[in-house]
Amino acid sequence: MFAEPERCSTLPAPEWLQQQVASVLREPPQEGDHPVGFLILHYGEEGDYLLVSQWYDANMLKHWVRGTAVDAEGNTTVAPLAQRDLIACVWELEVIKFERDAWVNTVLAQGRLDQASLDAYLATTFSGWV
Repeated sequence: MFAEPERCSTLPAPEWLQQQVASVLREPPQEGDHPVGFLILHYGEEGDYLLVSQWYDANMLKHWVRGTAVDAEGNTTVAPLAQRDLIACVWELEVIKFERDAWVNTVLAQGRLDQASLDAYLATTFSGWV
């Protein structure tokens, strides 16, 4: 997600993104954690953010928000926000709503969490303007 469309050429390497998500999801999976979720990488006007969300216990969502930080060596990582109670901006909420609808329509409406439902959820993608 880009506040300034010209920044779309600055996408990080997939390996960097995997490392950052792994740093957020350090804890071993808990009972009720599902192996699927979604992330939002938002290059915003006030900063750059990574939102990681994981489906939990059928109809709940775990959610972590991180901001980018540059360390002494110039490496960019993500860190918890100083204002920890922030959830998402209005633009990110549109993507979260899309994911909520996809989860309801592909998993909850089926009344089961099996591979076919998960595959249907994972095949549902968002692309466009918010």
